[in-house]
Amino acid sequence: MNMKRNINKLFGLILVLSSITLASCVNDADSIFQDNGSSGIVEIFNIPARSTSTPSALKSLAFAADAGEVEIPIVVNYTGVNGAPEDIKVHLNLDETIISTYNDSLGTNYTALPSRLYTIDGYDLTIPKGQKKDTLIIKLHLPNYTSADYSESYALGIRIESTTKGTVSGNYGSALFQILVKNKYDGVYQVNGTYQDYVNSLFTGAYPQTVDLITTSGNVVELQYQDYGLPNNYVFYTGTSYSYFSNWSPIFTFDNTTNKATAVTNYYGQGTNSSKRSGQIDVTTDNYYDPATKTIHITYYLVQNGSLRGKFTEVYTYTGAR
Repeated sequence: MNMKRNINKLFGLILVLSSITLASCVNDADSIFQDNGSSGIVEIFNIPARSTSTPSALKSLAFAADAGEVEIPIVVNYTGVNGAPEDIKVHLNLDETIISTYNDSLGTNYTALPSRLYTIDGYDLTIPKGQKKDTLIIKLHLPNYTSADYSESYALGIRIESTTKGTVSGNYGSALFQILVKNKYDGVYQVNGTYQDYVNSLFTGAYPQTVDLITTSGNVVELQYQDYGLPNNYVFYTGTSYSYFSNWSPIFTFDNTTNKATAVTNYYGQGTNSSKRSGQIDVTTDNYYDPATKTIHITYYLVQNGSLRGKFTEVYTYTGAR
């Protein structure tokens, strides 16, 4: 029986990886310019690919509260196989309209990082002849954070304003950098528990799993699964093989004073996704974070089309920092 289960698991993983490969090919047009592609494009380089539905690329950066002074590198790249044909002067600047445009487009609530929390020595870079990159350094001053700062959604909008050679990228000439201090729930966990499906009784949870809880604000963490190649989809056992719920991945909200979990929502939107899936915490159970043992006890529901689809009862055991 165990051999059969492992074979099915392996087959399921192959299917998952195949689907991921296909998705990456479909979205290739939105990727950052490659060296063997268009040449002469000046772009912000060390950022994720943006989709056509987002006004700019977003990179989230999280730091431990006791990290002290940290450096954030903003890499500017000149595309093409041969490097810069001459020394190229590139001027960058902060642009708060990048933040407001992103908020207006996606309903986020980022605010500009206060100037007391960072230092930028200068905005002028030089990509030397024959080279491809230069780096702007932002120095983040974590010791200057107050308790109120930890609950804020801070960000910096960076824009390439000019270049003496080449063309500023239309897709990656600007970017939004989310600046987060890791909250106390952030980390790597092993999760054990049960899943009860109200539609198909054969569906059960795939436990244990390794997960990351990733800070999105002072009291909110996004769950990312690490074992099956689908970080934002819940994988479960069908009784014969492994499958997953698309458009479903939980986000946990806590009360920082009581350490109680107060809400479970869906990464893909509360019922606004194509599967009409949302999250709901079980208010009849004691849902909490134990700071002494760094464990989380939580029970919550998957809601589909307005009805309870399944129930998760889970315990998260901290194994280390991300």
